[in-house]
Amino acid sequence: MIDQLSAADFETLPEHRLSMVHGDKRIDFEVAGVRALPARSQRPAPPFALLLRDKGARTALAQGTFRYEHPVHGALDLFTVPVGPDGQGMCYEIIFN
Repeated sequence: MIDQLSAADFETLPEHRLSMVHGDKRIDFEVAGVRALPARSQRPAPPFALLLRDKGARTALAQGTFRYEHPVHGALDLFTVPVGPDGQGMCYEIIFN
C-alpha cells in the first residue's frame, strides 16, 4: 500500500498534520513540505519526499521506522530520518521512492 501513496495524500491533510505513535506518546508533526523526486523506480505513484516538523522540539529522534497515523490510510510504518532544526522545530524527512 505504501507504494500507492502520493504527494497529494500528505499535501491535503487536515491542518497539515501527521501523527506519530512513539512509545506511549503521540507526536503531532506539521507537514513542512512535499517535493517531487525524479521517477527512477517502478513505483506506481510518482516518488516524493515528505518533510515533517516537530514544532518547538530541540532534540531529534534517532532515524528509524516509526508508526504514523494517517486519517485516511490508517497506520503507516515509515522510515524517518532527522534532518535537523530549521528555526521553528526539528525536521524529519521520509522518502517515498
